[in-house]
Amino acid sequence: MNAGFFMNILFPAECLACGAPLARGTLCGTCRMCIAPHRTAFCGTCAAPLPGLRSICHPHAPHLLGAAGDYRNAALRTLIHALKFGRMRCAAEPLADVLIHYCARLPMDLRGFSVVPVPISRERMRERGFNQSALIAERFARFFGAPLRTKLLSRTVHRTAQSDIPDRDERRENIRDCYAAKEFAGSGICAAGRNIILIDDVTTSGATFADAVRALRSAGARKIFALAVAKAR
Repeated sequence: MNAGFFMNILFPAECLACGAPLARGTLCGTCRMCIAPHRTAFCGTCAAPLPGLRSICHPHAPHLLGAAGDYRNAALRTLIHALKFGRMRCAAEPLADVLIHYCARLPMDLRGFSVVPVPISRERMRERGFNQSALIAERFARFFGAPLRTKLLSRTVHRTAQSDIPDRDERRENIRDCYAAKEFAGSGICAAGRNIILIDDVTTSGATFADAVRALRSAGARKIFALAVAKAR
């Protein structure tokens, strides 16, 4: 018998969302079923639903917005908090699966896209120990067979966490000019001419995505699909 067998006896697995005992995995069937994914993508400018990906409200928006679920969903919100604030890396797996399930149902061909996680600052990395969006993006990219580009975008400025700022205008100012696209000579790591899936855990005001998209666009990125696990607006 291995150490894992005894660990399961002493510390039986529990659902990360509700605490129900599990034989294996991180999320129980009940919680998994109650996370209903959205059925559409959204306008990157006003967040209006776009059935069939047809943009009528802002056809020239700089990016398409995707959000797998609603942040008000208790199970989804608990998973995000467990990963982001509880530092439970295992929560990245079910969150990525929610994102995968959502994207698999959209009328969108993801072939030819590179996956880029929204980066965090060095200070936040030292504090948390990992980038939650990168963990989600890694599993997502592996499922779709897309290249993962973790070094293409960087966070150049450390500021107050967006989650600590309730006002939308203040959020936009707080995140302004915080991101920059990197280019490594001769390595093929550049945004120019690429189609990009930009992944984050939560979008609220859309300010984080907007500034990250600005940086990627200025570096020559083509189509950008800004994709969050949950939308809080």
